[in-house]
Amino acid sequence: MAAAALGAVLAGLAGPALAAAPSVTVNADQALRFGTFFTDTTGTRTVSATGSVTGSAIIPLTGAAPGPAQFTITYDRGNNANVNYSLLVSVLVPGTASQVSGGVTGTIARFDTDLPGLGTLLPGQTAQFTLLGCQRRICSRTFRVGGTLQVARTSGGADLAIPLPIVVTVLAEL
Repeated sequence: MAAAALGAVLAGLAGPALAAAPSVTVNADQALRFGTFFTDTTGTRTVSATGSVTGSAIIPLTGAAPGPAQFTITYDRGNNANVNYSLLVSVLVPGTASQVSGGVTGTIARFDTDLPGLGTLLPGQTAQFTLLGCQRRICSRTFRVGGTLQVARTSGGADLAIPLPIVVTVLAEL
């Protein structure tokens, strides 16, 4: 009996449990892939957020398949309150992405997304969207990003792997 009373007293000293701080994470599920192709000197290849592929002055080759990048945003509100909420979120592609390999230069200068109400992501500019319908402590959304690759070739060939950094910030819980 005394041990149970001591346990109750010690539990009271700890005070109420505090909720964790809200946090947001972004996982890169898939890279933006332009596939395998050939260009004589210059060309462009666009892979949209929906996966459609178009090109100018390029010849598609057998090999790696093109496809959009895929990211998952996960927001942990830090408590288990059973209240529906939405999030005001900003997304930023910090700038143009480019790579030089041998005699080949590739630059991704235009991006598009399937995030609601957006469409185009301009490098260096913040875009905002509202993530609706969150009902639990953890709310997540998967989205895709496509882009246009501009390629210039002076000699040889290259396997270009251009990272696509995305910065996501939760501006407000609504």
